[in-house]
Amino acid sequence: MYSVYIAEDEPLALESLVTMFKPYKQWHVVGTADNGGQALQDCMNNPPDLLVTDIKMPILDGLEVVAELQKNQQLPQTVFITAYDQHALEAFRLAAVDYLLKPITDSDFKRTLGRVEKLLEHHKAAQNLQSLNSELDELLKKRKEYLKTLVIKSIGRIDFVPIAEVMAFCASGNYIDVITTDKEYLHRQTLKSLAAEINPEQFIRIHRSTIVATSHIRMLKRQNSTDVVVLSNGQELAVGAKYQQQLRKNC
Repeated sequence: MYSVYIAEDEPLALESLVTMFKPYKQWHVVGTADNGGQALQDCMNNPPDLLVTDIKMPILDGLEVVAELQKNQQLPQTVFITAYDQHALEAFRLAAVDYLLKPITDSDFKRTLGRVEKLLEHHKAAQNLQSLNSELDELLKKRKEYLKTLVIKSIGRIDFVPIAEVMAFCASGNYIDVITTDKEYLHRQTLKSLAAEINPEQFIRIHRSTIVATSHIRMLKRQNSTDVVVLSNGQELAVGAKYQQQLRKNC
């Protein structure tokens, strides 16, 4: 089912246009207006699939209505109708599907609807493809292999630290203080790059320089006008103001 809005200031012409849509059961007239101001307001509030508009109208003419809709990125498929042909170039500059001269014949009307329906089907197919790509991206994110072991190199040794044992990561420049259940390590890496490698379902950022394991959060308390996370080992870490709401939601 497609929706169409009709803007026409001549009552008989408006009635005729509404009647012309009746044989086409796939089309539903969702609104009409006898001036451009009302048409613009209605189409902004509830964008139709198709706007059929006269050019010469009170308040705003059809070209002005379409230009405003285009400016606000709410432009439906558009067909201009008029008794004059001097506005054709401007109409097509505004991406009109068609430009019909009065009186409108049944054959011209049918041809125009056919063009509109093809464009709407192509648009729908493009939207479905975009939606499918988004779903695929989400699936790939869920299947992503996150870091399971952190390799920490220091002078004379290499430590292999299981991510499951990490309680928190605290950044200090290009280094990260890795806090585990039994000790701490200094790891050369930025927090930003590490954040992309760890599972967001297991870790949460509480400060621009701190990420903690959700499984090790034992308490969230208020201290000196600041939220503080208490870890399972009793260590307390301050929560940045911009992260407080998300942390409360997840904890």
